[in-house]
Amino acid sequence: MFTSKPVSRNSLILILCLLGSASLAQAKDLSALQTALQIAQDELENAKAERDADANRLSAVEKEWERLNKMLADERKKASQSESRYQESRKKHDKAQAALDQAWKQ
Repeated sequence: MFTSKPVSRNSLILILCLLGSASLAQAKDLSALQTALQIAQDELENAKAERDADANRLSAVEKEWERLNKMLADERKKASQSESRYQESRKKHDKAQAALDQAWKQ
């Protein structure tokens, strides 16, 4: 079985120092982990705020794009109608001009 040998004072101090340094190292690890977590949380909050702001701007730009596309379609329709009116008026003008020219020739 086990035979107990007396632990020397130096061995006991060494064991206590090792245990103390292990808990100190563990405390440093916990502190580093807490710091890393805080940095990650701050980054997450910043990224979320940026994402939300970008999504809001995108939505506003898309709404403006839709409004401008509708305006563009309306303007194209007006331009097409005015072009048709111009062409029709041009034909009537040319016909009237030709009739007047013909009348002067006779």
